[in-house]
Amino acid sequence: MDWLCANKVSKGTGSVTYTQMLNEKGGIECDVTVTQTGEQSFRIISGTALHSHDMAWLRNHLPADGSVTLKDITAELTCFGIWGPLTRELLQPITPQDLSTEAMPFLSMRKTTVGGIPAELVRVTFVGEQGYELYAPWSQGMALWEQLWKAGEPLGIVACGYKAIDSLRS
Repeated sequence: MDWLCANKVSKGTGSVTYTQMLNEKGGIECDVTVTQTGEQSFRIISGTALHSHDMAWLRNHLPADGSVTLKDITAELTCFGIWGPLTRELLQPITPQDLSTEAMPFLSMRKTTVGGIPAELVRVTFVGEQGYELYAPWSQGMALWEQLWKAGEPLGIVACGYKAIDSLRS
């Protein structure tokens, strides 16, 4: 991964790195976040529209000796982005994970539960506000949504789609 990415991504389990993968001329091929999920395992998150391109690029750059495996787990996971100034107030009552900056700094991942559902909580944002992405088994997606919605209603939670979120980026 460190060979493919412009930034160092092997920084220890729970680290998250925003990076690009470059072609031979230094042009950007992939714009991704890479989460180190284990000693030798990583999860790469591509932009929604670039999944097929990024998978093909990665597949074409696997070592010929078979020492690295690539598995598309997109269909196995659900992901919710929770962003805004009240994200900690929304999440803290439904997770045992300490959400303080000291316990969970920006660009970190923690395995925990959210509303009793096993999840990986990633501290990252794409809208300029404090935020998290939550990854959980797809089979638990509706239950996780209901937990997040229930916790967020008193705080004025609003459901937004990709284009609304994209409009918040500067």
